[in-house]
Amino acid sequence: MALFTNDHNSLFDQARWEAEMTLTPQKKKKSKFESLENTGADPNQFVLLQLADGDKRVLSTSEVTPAIDGTDQAPDINMLLDFDSFKIGSNENIDPKTKATLQLKLGQERQMDKLDKLFYCINGGLDLYDQIKKRKADPKDFRKTTAGALGNKPISLPQGIGEISLQVVQHAEPKWWQRIFSFAKSDAGRDLMSLIGFGGITETAVNCVSGMLENLFDKQPEVLFRSQAVKVAFSKMGSEELSGGLSTNKVSCLNPGFWVMARIADYNTILNEKPVYYGGIGLLAPEGMSEIEAGTTNNPFSGITYAIIRARMKQVDLKQGIL
Repeated sequence: MALFTNDHNSLFDQARWEAEMTLTPQKKKKSKFESLENTGADPNQFVLLQLADGDKRVLSTSEVTPAIDGTDQAPDINMLLDFDSFKIGSNENIDPKTKATLQLKLGQERQMDKLDKLFYCINGGLDLYDQIKKRKADPKDFRKTTAGALGNKPISLPQGIGEISLQVVQHAEPKWWQRIFSFAKSDAGRDLMSLIGFGGITETAVNCVSGMLENLFDKQPEVLFRSQAVKVAFSKMGSEELSGGLSTNKVSCLNPGFWVMARIADYNTILNEKPVYYGGIGLLAPEGMSEIEAGTTNNPFSGITYAIIRARMKQVDLKQGIL
């Protein structure tokens, strides 16, 4: 399958996978990697986690209780996203010429009346190596709002349900965003992450954009994250819709705040270490570790590649204003 192809017939059921991961050894029939094969995912499949207060510090999606109710008067969600950091693991082979292309897609899971389901596609070009500092770029260097990329318009999700997909691939020169948009001659060209967004477009248009990006690579890029989409509820109403009202039917949910996107192989490490997030430096660290020490190899997360996303949400009625 092509790197950026939008395949909505193939979903990663993260909530189901989380349930299998929490089975007791006596009841557990499959290892996590066998379970992974059962879902059709690969080792680079990303998982979503919610940073939280309290003893756990981080929650799996099936543990999240939606903070937004959703009502008959306001059943939908408008969302704004920011990339807060992108941490490159110390185990990643990053040379001075390494670049990366990022694509984050949020798809509507429901139609609005007879209108097509729409998708929001955010593409970014990343310099993974800081030429001035002669080392890998710092996590906070990738901090960037997506509002400008989407024309300052929110991501609109009917019934508070959406499908999230993330791809990050690393490759050599040239920078695709320079080849197309000549960003090197503008202020945007000096940003480590340059975002271009396509909001409110159809699945056909998403695949067209994705195909254009893929054709810019002279060689097959190395995958950091490549995923099937994860279906997520962002309100209690959306969660009840996906579960059918059954408590035994686990659903992936996320709240406003900070999300972690990491490889599936690093899921247990992140959960077990009770991480806190130091926003000033864009790093996760175990509870009790100082901010200074968080940037050293003593941090058990130093070898992990992960993204931190900040989400803002509001319940709305998207049908208002539709003729």
